Amino acid sequence: MYKEILISKTASITQIASIEDSVLTEIIIERNDNTTLVGNIYEGRITRILPGMKAAFVNIGLKHPAFLQNNLSICQGQTLLVQVIKEPIGNKQACLTTKISIPSRYVILLPYSPNLLKISSRIKSSKEHQRLKNIFSSKTCKHGLIVRTAAEGISDKLLFNDLEFLYNLWQDIQDTRINSLIYKELPIYLQIIRDSFIPMICKVKVDSHEIFTELTEFTKQFIPYLTPNIEYYSTEKPTLFKQYSININKFLEPKVMLNSGGYIIIESTEAMTTIDVNTGSYIGKNNLSETLFETNLEATFTIINQIRLRNISGIIIIDFIDMKNDGHKLRILDALKRGLINDFVKISEISRLGLVQITRKRTHDSLEQVLCKTCPTCEGRGLVIK
Repeated sequence: MYKEILISKTASITQIASIEDSVLTEIIIERNDNTTLVGNIYEGRITRILPGMKAAFVNIGLKHPAFLQNNLSICQGQTLLVQVIKEPIGNKQACLTTKISIPSRYVILLPYSPNLLKISSRIKSSKEHQRLKNIFSSKTCKHGLIVRTAAEGISDKLLFNDLEFLYNLWQDIQDTRINSLIYKELPIYLQIIRDSFIPMICKVKVDSHEIFTELTEFTKQFIPYLTPNIEYYSTEKPTLFKQYSININKFLEPKVMLNSGGYIIIESTEAMTTIDVNTGSYIGKNNLSETLFETNLEATFTIINQIRLRNISGIIIIDFIDMKNDGHKLRILDALKRGLINDFVKISEISRLGLVQITRKRTHDSLEQVLCKTCPTCEGRGLVIK
């Protein structure tokens, strides 16, 4: 697989695109006002307890208190370390956890989960799985560890260096009490590089000299073999996204055409996102049953791609064209599950009305929400990027 990552910075936003074998697979946009909170660690103060919900509101220095749900014995006015797991979205507060996790390139440190050791399920080799287990089994008595996919085939020395880095970082976090923000997660473009399965990345192109410098320094320290593949794209040329024919605005449009002539309609509300599948001008070749199945199958692959590109989360309802053939229904559902296998999703069966319900873990704003927030005059209509 040939994978490229494009990073383009404008006055208000940083845009990141992932392209796999010439197919755009992911778009991430981050506002340049440094408002991304997920992963940040704060020393918070409990301002209100909700006994009936086993939850509390915690002041971490934001405009509104954040929401914490757990079974700990806590009291009003108490201070404790918390980590943001969900951004504030709309009128909903940020969500917190006391189960701190600190990621690095090869390992995730879980300070409050002693004796826990998990090896990434994506590492299929039983021999490599056992090797990693042997390396880290003696290191989990005090803190829990999750060994990431990127650790596969990495030398003991590099793995121990990564772990030592996390231990020192956790000690610094515990010793820091200057203000409520104790630890700030890396910018999104550094997270992408840190968390990606690097051997798949063949090229990283950046049109911001500032970000190019950051990426170069970061990879030299943590992923030196990637550094030669980072390329600075001069802004004197056509814009980086324009060269690759990436138009962000089209991901705000509700109608998405299918190659066959069918189409889907994507509409979002505060409660959910609905996706409606239509045959459009497609009339098929054999019979009605096959025509409906072929349209639904093509729509399934498009929906999977659009969910990722638009970062659609929460409750998603897909209204497929009604199919009578049970075998066709199973094939559509199987394609949907396979396509979203690496996402945090739950997928229902196809109902008698042809509906499928998906719940996808929400951590960040959708693409539409980010673009609207970036433009103060759009009044919810979306930002036009030129």
